[in-house]
Amino acid sequence: MEEKLKKVKALWERLKVSGATSKELCELIKNVPELRNEVWRELKKNNPTNEDLRFLIEFVDGDLQKEFWEELKKNKISNFELKNIIEYVEPFRKEAWKKLLKQKPTNFELRDIARYVEPLRHDAWKKLAKQKPTENDLIYIIKFVESLRKDAWKKLAKMNPDTDNLLYIIKYVKELREDAWKLTLKLRQSNDIIRKIITKVPDFRERAWETLLAQNPSNSDLCFIIKDVESLREQAWKEFCKKNPSNEDLRFILKHVKELRSRAWKNLLERKPTNNDYCFIIKDVESLRVEAWKKFIKNKPTDDEIDFIIRYIPTLKNYAERYKKTKNNKILEEIKDIYLYEK
Repeated sequence: MEEKLKKVKALWERLKVSGATSKELCELIKNVPELRNEVWRELKKNNPTNEDLRFLIEFVDGDLQKEFWEELKKNKISNFELKNIIEYVEPFRKEAWKKLLKQKPTNFELRDIARYVEPLRHDAWKKLAKQKPTENDLIYIIKFVESLRKDAWKKLAKMNPDTDNLLYIIKYVKELREDAWKLTLKLRQSNDIIRKIITKVPDFRERAWETLLAQNPSNSDLCFIIKDVESLREQAWKEFCKKNPSNEDLRFILKHVKELRSRAWKNLLERKPTNNDYCFIIKDVESLRVEAWKKFIKNKPTDDEIDFIIRYIPTLKNYAERYKKTKNNKILEEIKDIYLYEK
C-alpha cells in the first residue's frame, strides 16, 4: 500500500506542475482520501465554483464535507443548487431548506422536494399549497406522491381540470377513480373524453358507454368505438347505422374494421358511391380492390382519378394506364372524325 501511495503522490506532483483543472482536483479529492487535504488546499487557491463545491459536498463524506459547505455558503447559491443538496446531502438538508425558503422556491422545486425528500414532504407541500399550484403541479403530486394524493385532488377538483388529466386519474389512480368520474359527469365533458374512457379504461366502459349514448354521439365517436372496442362493436354499429353515416364514415369502417367490412361495403353500395370513394377503397382495402376497380371503371373516371390509381396502387397500374390510353385513343379518333369528315 505504501508503494502504491508513493506512486500516486509522485503523479500528483507532476499534475501540479502541469496545472490541474478544478474538475481534475475535485476528482482527486473524491477518489484519493490520502491526498484529500492537500488537494483541497490547492483547489481553494483556484477559487472553486459552486459546481465544484456542490460536487464535493455530495460525494465526499467526513470532516471536509462541512468545510466545503461553509465555503459554498460564502457564495450566492441558486435554488437549483440548494434543491440538489436538500435531495442528496442529509447533514445539510435542514439548513439548505431554510435558505431555499428565504429565496422563494418555485413550484417546480417544491414539488420535486415533496416527491423525493420524505422528511420535508409535508413542509414542501404546505408551502406549495400556499403558492397557488397549477393544474400540472397538482397532477405531478397525484402521480408521484401517494401520501399527498387526496390533498392534491381536493385542490385540483376545484379547477375545472383538463380532460386528459381527468382521464389519467380515471385510468391509473385507483383511489381517486370514482371521484374523477363523478367530476367528469358533473362538468358535462365533451364526448371526446367519454370516448377515451370507453377505449382506455375497461372498468368504466359500460358506464361511459351509457353516458355517451345519452350525449348523442357523433358518427365519428361511434367509428372509434367500433374500431377500438370489440365488446361494444355490435351495439355501436347499430347506433352508427341509425345515424345515416356518410360515405367517409363507411370508408373508415371498411379500412379499419375487418369484421364489419362486408356490411359496410353493402351499405356504401346502396348509397351510390363516387369515384372518389372507390379510389380510396381501392387504395386502402385490398380484399375489395378488384371489385371496387370494376365499379370504378363503369363510373367513367376522369384522368385525375385514373392518375390516382396509377400513383398509389402498383398492382393496378398497368390496367389503369391501358384504360387511360384506350380512352385517349377514342377521343383522338373522335377528333379526327369531326375534323376530316364532318362538313
